[in-house]
Amino acid sequence: MGKKPALKKAPNRKEKDIPPRRNKHGKARQIPWSLASITLVCLVGIATYSNSFDCSFHFDDVPTIEENIAIRSLPNVKAWWGFYPSRPIGYLSFALDYYFHRLDVWGYHLVNLAVHDVNAVLVWWLVLLTMSTPVMRSQSVSRHKMSMALFTALLFVSHPLTTQSVTYIVQRLASLATLFYLLSLALYVKGRLGEGNKGAPDYFYYAGSILCAIPGMLTKEIVFTLPFALVLYEFSFIKSGAWKIDIKDRGIEIPIIILGIFVALFFLNFSFKIFNPIPPLLVQGYDYPITAWEYLLTQFSVILTYIRLLILPVNQNLDYDYPISHGLFEWHTLFGLLSLAGILILGIFLFRRYRLIAFGIFWFFLTLSVESSIIPISQNVIFEHRTYLPSFGFFLVLIGIAFYFLWDKYRQVGWAVLVLIVLTSTVLTYERNKVWRSDYTLWADCLKKSPNKARPLSNYGKALADAGHASEALAYYDKAIKVNPHFYAAYYNRGNAKLNLGDYKGAIADYEETLRINPDYSDAYYNLGNALSQQDKMVEAVAYLKQAVRLKPRSAEYQNNLGYVLALLGKEDEAITYFWEAIRLNSDLADAYNNLGSSLLHQRRIDEAIESYREALRINPDFKLAKDNMKRALAMQNKGK
Repeated sequence: MGKKPALKKAPNRKEKDIPPRRNKHGKARQIPWSLASITLVCLVGIATYSNSFDCSFHFDDVPTIEENIAIRSLPNVKAWWGFYPSRPIGYLSFALDYYFHRLDVWGYHLVNLAVHDVNAVLVWWLVLLTMSTPVMRSQSVSRHKMSMALFTALLFVSHPLTTQSVTYIVQRLASLATLFYLLSLALYVKGRLGEGNKGAPDYFYYAGSILCAIPGMLTKEIVFTLPFALVLYEFSFIKSGAWKIDIKDRGIEIPIIILGIFVALFFLNFSFKIFNPIPPLLVQGYDYPITAWEYLLTQFSVILTYIRLLILPVNQNLDYDYPISHGLFEWHTLFGLLSLAGILILGIFLFRRYRLIAFGIFWFFLTLSVESSIIPISQNVIFEHRTYLPSFGFFLVLIGIAFYFLWDKYRQVGWAVLVLIVLTSTVLTYERNKVWRSDYTLWADCLKKSPNKARPLSNYGKALADAGHASEALAYYDKAIKVNPHFYAAYYNRGNAKLNLGDYKGAIADYEETLRINPDYSDAYYNLGNALSQQDKMVEAVAYLKQAVRLKPRSAEYQNNLGYVLALLGKEDEAITYFWEAIRLNSDLADAYNNLGSSLLHQRRIDEAIESYREALRINPDFKLAKDNMKRALAMQNKGK
């Protein structure tokens, strides 16, 4: 008898294999796992931040967006570019927001979430590209690249530490800069992997990489590390042979081109004065300076705190009460330095065998270096949004540990653990967003975690006063002033509360103390003028209001109120000038049109007055005073006929 034909063994199905489907012609086609992964990542991002769309403007959102006239005219490039010349792309995005939905926070949050979801997709793409590089594709772990990319993106999109870069609107600067950073890197990697292959020429991707780097640098300075990240990536994943530096090599040439552009942008927008000590920031409650050396020493502990928050994201805080380090041999400083040095040494030790983990460690420190090194940004030594870009490195380390050491032997356990982490992160982020709902909830949370810091005390008091509890707010202002007697914002806020309570004498005293500490504080001049006008001290009030206008000439509110007090003094011609200037600055200011109408009516310019009242009512149809004034003007017009 002949031998039986050998049966073919079914091939082992690897995780990267894609199960076939049949189309209408009976031919097998692949399930679009990439599309499914991207969709899942975006849906998790949407679910995680679904309760953030009605969170109000906070903290730096107020001067940057809510009160920023520079972003209110999109065609006025000089205005929004000049507001922060080194970050014009970020402010262009705010100008676009204002153009489409004015001050409706929903639209701003929508853009922030869209940027965050795009970043998560870029993280997914970068991991896939990385697992296809010459170094990684030879490692057995590359078989799991789809799962690795998916979980890295899910961890990134759901982690609670990203809330400060997504829900805090102004920190779009961090997330948008990260978008340009990751896209530039991904295009560079795509070009490197595609050299010599058919399809889009590699220089197309390199050009895209360079073009993405420029707006990134013009969004936030953290992108300055990009050329070094390209070199790190090149020698981590692209160079599989002996390392050597060849100036004609694209792996060196592209980073040098980007670095040259960045150096030019640096000298255009900055100088080496950025290394100078930061003087006391009294407006923020800091009555002490900080040097570059003190800032660096403090960052040793701060970076450990960031790592702790990435591992265990509890007790998050917008306004940490963080001690400044003054010497290397303070125990917490030395412990931080030794711990970070140990992590870096571990990265070097793991580099040859566990390249992804090592790269994640180096990425974390590199991308954090602009804000956590020797450049003293401010006395605000710790902010959670500074971890947004570096967190990608942390998640690579986490995923690397899971897949290098656990996946082949304990895959089901690995899946369960990672899914549990993602679900837990999603819930924690959703809960963290509730803290950002209003100024009251935000500063109540800060005060709970930083009870002895002047700024949370003062800002919580302001939140109470804004909610109609001015008398209760006074106690918190008093505590803030006791903690820091030079914190002039607390005096100013207390003056506002007293003004609302009718304590004009107390309000005036607080405004005068504010101006003693900071003689250039325009808001204090403005409200001092208002307090004096309430006491019928109109001449003194005009002097302070004019000083406020001099310091802040682009405030329509200042111009309008100065005109109103001048009108009360009978100086109608001068008042009309200020009303028109207020309208020029803010054409939607109904109160200015109403006041203009009253001054015109007083001069018997009845037709012009009626037109002004009509404009006020167009802006605000429920403006009762304008309605009454319109009736009076119409009666005068009819009587004249």
